[in-house]
Amino acid sequence: MAKQVSRNPVQSVGIFTKPHRSDDIRHILETLLPWLEKKGIAYYLDMEGSKTFPAITGWKKEDIVHQSDLLLVLGGDGTLLAAARVVGEHQLGHTKSIQPPPILGINLGNLGFLTEVQTSEIFDVLTRVLQGHYTTEERLMLMTRIIRHGQSITESHVLNDVVINQGSKARLVEFDIYMDSLFVTSLKGDGVIFSTPTGSTAYNLSAGGPIVYPEMEGIIMTPICPHTLTHRPLLLPDKIRLEILIKKGDSVIVTFDGQVDFPLVAGDLVEITRSPAMTTLVVSPDRNYFEVLRDKLKWGDRYQS
Repeated sequence: MAKQVSRNPVQSVGIFTKPHRSDDIRHILETLLPWLEKKGIAYYLDMEGSKTFPAITGWKKEDIVHQSDLLLVLGGDGTLLAAARVVGEHQLGHTKSIQPPPILGINLGNLGFLTEVQTSEIFDVLTRVLQGHYTTEERLMLMTRIIRHGQSITESHVLNDVVINQGSKARLVEFDIYMDSLFVTSLKGDGVIFSTPTGSTAYNLSAGGPIVYPEMEGIIMTPICPHTLTHRPLLLPDKIRLEILIKKGDSVIVTFDGQVDFPLVAGDLVEITRSPAMTTLVVSPDRNYFEVLRDKLKWGDRYQS
């Protein structure tokens, strides 16, 4: 469950910004940066954000994570997903277990399942957070390795999902799926989604997969337009190892969090396990998950003609 605790006051804030939204970002930063300075809070702005303020030095995202007590994401869910991957890599880059900085998302996008704080709430929420009074939730991540000819050729950690599907060609993908070396099924179709509970309201939901409470621990497997209509979404334990053997398909790709693509060929093995990294999100104490669902998915609304 969400943890409401009192922590040490925040002394430094890292700021990740959404690319290509310079007007919105500038409008927020013109007020936010002087506000932080007045409170004696050090801040580290990413390279993209610094383009709107040339006088301020931009920082690499990896260095920002190392310097910050809190990460402030100005953007949509996609911006937060990218930040979560950077934080995850930072955790895994240390030989000893470290406590990653929590992420507070400010919604400049559309749905905002992850970036649930609205721009009008920034300073009220930040005031409480900087004093160390805030609620957090830990979300599991997935680790994916691509194995080709017995060698691992790439690795990625995601907060939302791993998707295997056809690239630009409308042809079937064919692959075998194994769980802890046990054969699960052969699947033909447009592809398959492996989602975390956090990502259950993303592509997984659009493909007919279930909504899973985000603090649950599990992996959701959802076929995309399967050739055999009896294939249905499957909820699996988080401590398993999934292996997907690509058997047939031209231009097959694996996509991490809907943002990073990697091409696959027949014979490739995609290995998916729970990542040792975790994402810690700052959540609003005044808004629970079901309120977010009702708001974003319009549950209970009646359509008027």
